[in-house]
Parts: sequence; structure tokens; C-alpha cells
Amino acid sequence: MRIIRRWWLKKGSQFIWSLVALAIAFAFYQTQGALINEVLYGASSIFRYDISVEQERLYGDRLVQQLENEINQLQIQNRQLREIVDYKNQNPNNIVTARIIGRSPDSWWQIVTIDAGANQGIEENNPVMAIGGLVGRITQVTPNTSRVLLISDYNSRVGATLNRTGYQGFIKGQSTQIGIMEFYEKVTDVEEGDLITTSNLSTLFPPDIPIGKVVSLNINRSPAPEAEIEFTAPVDFLNWVMVMTN
Repeated sequence: MRIIRRWWLKKGSQFIWSLVALAIAFAFYQTQGALINEVLYGASSIFRYDISVEQERLYGDRLVQQLENEINQLQIQNRQLREIVDYKNQNPNNIVTARIIGRSPDSWWQIVTIDAGANQGIEENNPVMAIGGLVGRITQVTPNTSRVLLISDYNSRVGATLNRTGYQGFIKGQSTQIGIMEFYEKVTDVEEGDLITTSNLSTLFPPDIPIGKVVSLNINRSPAPEAEIEFTAPVDFLNWVMVMTN
């Protein structure tokens, strides 16, 4: 007994820790490390919680921004539709309202496609307007769609009048929101802000449709002065248009 007691005092603690180690190893083997995984999972829960909260906050911010953008777009479209309805009520006999359904990035300033055609009474060369003024004319018609040549196209030519003085000329597109008006004769009385409308001499467009306003003048241009005209209709951003039928 004395020998066993001496051995226990000397080796007992090591023996106990060895048993504990064997028990842990056996438990690890039996559970395939599940116990350790649970411990690690618990230790990492704080970090996971912080990441989850941050992800939810970022997602909420993006969702709010998306909803605000959609509300703004709906408000803009609603305002445009109200203006179109008011205009159509004033001109009920020959206005067809149509929506833009096609516009290529490669020809953004040249051609758009609308969702109205021959079945709605639309024909080639019908003028096309938006809130603010003229945007183009019909160049191709199918039963339910039409193509519109925009006034901003390089090939577009629109007879125009300087509304204040009656000076005549034509406007050609530049693939921007700015067109160039070439006068038929020398002019001396042109000012920035002057309103430009369709000419009473035009064979394609009715007179007095707003086109734009003068933003600059090159008086030294030969053979006649030129003026830069900013279109009053939003040619660069169209959702709805109005077609003037015969």
C-alpha cells in the first residue's frame, strides 16, 4: 500500500489528465469533431451576428434607394401623361398618343419606334410632338407601330421661323439636344432666348409648332448667319409622344 500511495502522490495527477485527454479524444472520434465545431460555432456567433446586421442594413439602404427611384420615375411619367391628356383635350380631333417602345443606343438621336400605326390612323410624314414641342415625323408605318425620324438626326431638315421677327430658315440635327438653324438671308435682329417655331412655308409640318429657342448666334457665318437652337421638347428622353394625323 505504501508503494501505491507513493506512486499516486507522484503520478496521480498525470494519470487523471491522461484519462481526461483519452476521454476527449474518444468523444471527438465518436462525434466526428461535432463538439469542437459547436464550440467554434458559438465563439464565432458574435462575428456572424455583426456581419449579418451590416448586410441587412446595406440591403435595406439599397431597397430604399430603389423604391425612391421608382417613385420618382412614376411621378415623372404621371406628370407627362397629365400634360399629354390636357393637350389632347384641347386638340381632340387629330392627336394620337403613343408610347416609345424602341430606341437603339447606336441611333439614340435618330430613330425611335412607337406603339401606334396605320390602325390608329397614322401615316408617313405625320408630325410627332412631345410636351414642349416638335420631336420629329413619321417615316415608316406598320399596322400597329411606326418609326419616327427625330429632328436631332443629321438627315433631318425642318423649315423654321424666328417667331419674334419672322426670319425664315431651316433647322438641321446635330445628334444632340442642340440643332443648327441656317437662315435664308442676312439677319440682324436675333437674340438669345428667341423662340423658334415651324415655318408657314413648310410642306411637311403645320406652322407655329414650337421647336426650340436660340442659345447662341454666329453672325459671321457665310453665306448667312447660323444660330444654335436648343430643342424645347426633351428629345434625349422620350416616353410618350403625340402624332398629328391628317
